[in-house]
Amino acid sequence: MNRSVITVVVVVALIGVTAAVASPLLGLQALRDALVARNSEALAALVEPDRLRGNIAARIHARYEQAAVRVPVEPVVERLLTPSGLIAAICDGGALTVQGTVPTTCDVHGSLSDVRFESVNRFSAALSRSGQVAATIVMDRAGLRWRLVDIVLPVTAYDQLKDSVLN
Repeated sequence: MNRSVITVVVVVALIGVTAAVASPLLGLQALRDALVARNSEALAALVEPDRLRGNIAARIHARYEQAAVRVPVEPVVERLLTPSGLIAAICDGGALTVQGTVPTTCDVHGSLSDVRFESVNRFSAALSRSGQVAATIVMDRAGLRWRLVDIVLPVTAYDQLKDSVLN
């Protein structure tokens, strides 16, 4: 092989590695931008609804299966899975207000140190608000884009969502 071919192969490989590392960060930034801007359309485009619904339903069911009061899982999941519900849960740490409004500000942060690459097709990241973890999100690759497939909220956020549905 001559030197120019080797150089091209090395450059292409470097571009590929850079893209593989950078694309999850771009997906995370797009999610944070949608949350901060409270942009429901942009947020909806970043969500894989069926997988997110299944993962959240399983988490809520596990959380309340031993509860003295029967918690209707589907209404809680549906409340959370709206763009407004996701924004409120992550940005405000809880449920939508009774009027269904979202928080006026969203100051969530995520840094490279908060990102865990689980595979080439999956990463998780802790988003923080006021020094506390507001949510841990999991995104999977869908072609060249990244989609939100799971979210872990603090216990108090699930309780507020439950209370907003039951009251």
